Formats: sequence, structure tokens, C-alpha cells
Amino acid sequence: MIVSFLYGDSEMSVDVADSSFGEVVELEDVTLSDISGESLRGRLLSGGIEQFLDNCGRLLLVVNDSFRTTPSSIALAAVREFVESARDVRLIVATGLHRKPTDAEVNAITGSGFDLPFSRLKYSDAYDDSAFDIIGHWKDGDAVRMNKLLGWADRVIVIGSVEPHYFAGYTGGPKSFLPGLSHHETVENNHKLAVDSRCQPCRLDGNPVAESIREAVSLLDTSKIFSIQFVTDPSGAVVDVFAGDLWKTFDEAVSCAGDIYLRPVKSKYGVVVAVNGPPLDRNLYQLQKAWENVRSVVADNGAIIVVSSCHEGVGNEEFFRLTEQYPDPDSILEVKPDRYRLGFHKLYRTAQLKQTVRLMVRSELDDATVKKVYLDPVHDIEKAVSSEVERIGNQCKVLFVKDAGNVVPYVDSAA
Repeated sequence: MIVSFLYGDSEMSVDVADSSFGEVVELEDVTLSDISGESLRGRLLSGGIEQFLDNCGRLLLVVNDSFRTTPSSIALAAVREFVESARDVRLIVATGLHRKPTDAEVNAITGSGFDLPFSRLKYSDAYDDSAFDIIGHWKDGDAVRMNKLLGWADRVIVIGSVEPHYFAGYTGGPKSFLPGLSHHETVENNHKLAVDSRCQPCRLDGNPVAESIREAVSLLDTSKIFSIQFVTDPSGAVVDVFAGDLWKTFDEAVSCAGDIYLRPVKSKYGVVVAVNGPPLDRNLYQLQKAWENVRSVVADNGAIIVVSSCHEGVGNEEFFRLTEQYPDPDSILEVKPDRYRLGFHKLYRTAQLKQTVRLMVRSELDDATVKKVYLDPVHDIEKAVSSEVERIGNQCKVLFVKDAGNVVPYVDSAA
């Protein structure tokens, strides 16, 4: 059986013996929404955008960076007629702990249908202490610091997109504020909870990270926030969009995204090939989402082979430097999880999974870099699959998951 998939800018094929082939999981065709022109305008009006912006003086627009497929330019073009009445309009890119966006990326995010002077365009630098205010405290006493522009604004329009997230449950909604517009210490205090086994993709209730985000964002006056939440396929094509109250639109988008991205499989598999598609295939820091999304469908003593080009390299040097302190999985598992630094949760979760599953990566990274984060580099996927099937035994079957950074397979007894 030959299975083909995208790798970087090219296509890659893997030939698996018919006796070992299990199934291929990928997004089914979905009905795309016509959100051009009057359609999106109607959603905004029904969400109450005119009343929301009545007598607005200072307006802040919040958009995602280029690591999300959010069609921000479409939304900005649609809100243009409504925001012109505001006396002072500013836009901020919610970068969280990601790098500063390039000018080209900002131009792509804003699009040609929304014109704002560059002096009014900002991005959130999580390490600039002067850019953040304490907006309150979590129940445990830790301060929650968010970008000062949230306090400056009379009204906030946030534009996001909702898809599965490997430890926060789902992206979008409140995540534009935490981590998007939060100080790095606030992000770290939230992310340190990610070592908890209840932090899983598509799970919000009982998920410590998701509940911490909701607690922190609820410290804001959400009545002055108008939310536009898209659900897209991995290419960025719009499936649906919801406008209005932050929590209501997030809940609606979560329901829609779950119908798209949760995919049933017949059983657990000995070998899972998880293909990470763009934009999540950019770097080492992002590739973890692929194996986190498929971990529940790999059998004990099985193997996950992540395919991700990582053409931009590591992606986060602070996370990578942690490997010098914890050079192997045993060293980090000996540490209490409450001792947190940025990226700790990634290495810790990797080490945890490696106790029961082999983790391999096909990428453009050098072998030494891959090994430093507890992963095994492979250069020939076909050979690696064959070797793992032989190791596990003839009963071993192989599952291929395309768009594994977004798709979340689960074992369905009825499948």
C-alpha cells in the first residue's frame, strides 16, 4: 500500500506491506462557509457589533500571528466600516512567546482591505516588562500580567481561530489573551500545569491549563470584548465563523471544530506515522503537537514517527537550552514538575511518553539536534516503519495520520 503526503514543498510516498497497513486518517471534505461580503457582515451585525462600538473612543484590534491559519485579513476588511467611528484604533499581534512577526507577515495578516499606519501596529513582546500590567491574581496568588493596551482600550475586538491544542484543549477564544497578550511569567505559570496528564487535546473540562486560562482571562472586563472566532481547515479555508460574546463564540467554535478535527480509528496501532503539515511543520518547537495529538491511539511498546520538515530550525532557543540541564529523559523525570522554565513541559511530556513509546522524527534537522530533545532521528521512513513492524511482531499494523498537528484520532469501538 503506497501512502503519499506533503513534506515541506514536495510530496513524499511510503510503501507499506498490505499485511501491515492499517488505515489513513485525514480530514474529510467539509462544507466551507461563504464568509465574503454580506455574509460575514451579517454575522457581525447579528453579534451586535454596532451596539458594541457605540461611542467607542479607543479601540484595540487583536489578531493572531502567522503560526495560526486564522483568516484575520478577511475579518479586518469586514470590520473596517464599523471601526471607522472610533477616534483611536490600534492593532496588536498576539505573539505570546513566539518570535516577532516580520513586516511581510504583518502585511499578510492585515491584508489589503484594512489600512492602518505602522505606528499603530504593535506586537506583544512577552519579555518587555514595561508593556504589561497586573490585572489581578489567580486563586493561588500568582499575578496575572497582560499587555497594557488592554487597559488603554475602551473596546477590544479579538479575531481568533479554534482548532485542537495538544495540552490546552483548543486554541482560539481566551488563548488570544493568555498566552497571546501575556507576560512570559504569566505564560510560564499557566504552562507549568501542562505536565498534568489531564491536559489533552480537545479536552477543556478538568484540564488544568484550560481552566487556568479561563480563570485568568475572566479577570478582564469581557463585556468590552467583541469576539470573532473562525473554524478553518488546515489550509485556512473557512468552515464557519462566530461573532459576539467571547465565551459564547468560543463554545460554538469548539463544538464546530470538534466535529471536524476529531477522527475515529478502529483500534490502537503499533506504529503511527504522524505527518505535520504547514504552518506547524516550521520548527522543532511546533512539531510536538503532531505526536501529542496521536499519542492516545498508539499501543504500549509501539512507535510514533513524526514527519515534519522543521525548515526554520529549532524555533525557540530557550526551550532548546533546557536540554543542557536535562540531557536525557531520566534526568528531567526526577525533577518535581512545579519547578518550571519555558519549554519544561515539552521535555517533561516527551520523557513521560518515551517510557512506553518510541518517538522518531523525519526532518531537515541534524541528528544531534533531534537527539537532544529525546527523539530518534530517521532518514528513511519506509525503512523505519518496516523495522518497527518487525520489532513489534507480525500482528503490528500501521496508521497514517495526515495533518497530525490538527487532527486528533481517537479509538471508537464502533468504528
